[in-house]
Amino acid sequence: MKKQLNLLLASGVLALLVSCAGPTSGNSEFNNDPPENYSVPGFIIDAHIHYRATDEWEKSFIETFTEYNAMGCVMVRMPDLERGIAFAKANPDRVIPYAMINIDSVTVLDDIRKAHAMGYKGLGELFAKNEWNYDDPKYDPVWALAEELKMPIGPHTGNLGSGEMARLRPSFLATIAVKFPNLYIVGGHFGNPWYAEAGEAARRNKNLYFDISGSSLIKKEGNPGIWREYLWWTPYVGKTTAHMPKDLVPAFEKLVFATDEGPDAFKENIRRFNRLLDANNVSAESREKIYGLTMAKIHGITPPAPKK
Repeated sequence: MKKQLNLLLASGVLALLVSCAGPTSGNSEFNNDPPENYSVPGFIIDAHIHYRATDEWEKSFIETFTEYNAMGCVMVRMPDLERGIAFAKANPDRVIPYAMINIDSVTVLDDIRKAHAMGYKGLGELFAKNEWNYDDPKYDPVWALAEELKMPIGPHTGNLGSGEMARLRPSFLATIAVKFPNLYIVGGHFGNPWYAEAGEAARRNKNLYFDISGSSLIKKEGNPGIWREYLWWTPYVGKTTAHMPKDLVPAFEKLVFATDEGPDAFKENIRRFNRLLDANNVSAESREKIYGLTMAKIHGITPPAPKK
């Protein structure tokens, strides 16, 4: 009886010590956070940044992107097309201009042709917010024209600030990718919260990529290793199986770097993104592609040498 009492007392003391120590992470990988990593390759393309038609924004953009030897896919709203293209033409080594057409406009095809004639290189950010999903046949003429004009598209996927999300699933982009195999698609936000769906859509379609800008890297700040659950297939690259595409690339190479924030947040977005890359042991070769070379290939851009 005395022995049992001593065991109970010992158990109680142990439980008290554990409770006083506070909660612990179930994943030892994150118990001791590594130093923050702000390192980047010598060339960057921000695949998703929104233009503001002000002198202040333009000045901030040029200063920041020059510092990082970076370019940006700068998304310009329709009312600002004239000023936006003037800014792009004045800074061709920094700006890749995208036109934010309304895919539900009755003049959408004319709008695309006009933007292309002005010098716009891509279409985005795009939104399906009304009665049709992205892959509804209603939009096929839009994607066909973009493919014909070699204008990559940047559709938003996942939730919106308004709370809408039903028409914006990443699987709809997979349908477009299959129908229009020569059209490059860079979906915004990795389908938040449909990450598994986005990963599978990208794995199976060589012309489909995603950025992971927005709230996702904030939401998963404490568990950045989780992204390998959705981007899982790197060990199978080069292996012949019935379940893997022949042109399979390392999983994280289906991501591209993007901020979806102002130039003042560029450094912070590098930190967030490197946390993902570091936690998942992404190679230096893949990082160069993710940070810039993939988007450079899509747009036929020769990366500029760093300025001395």
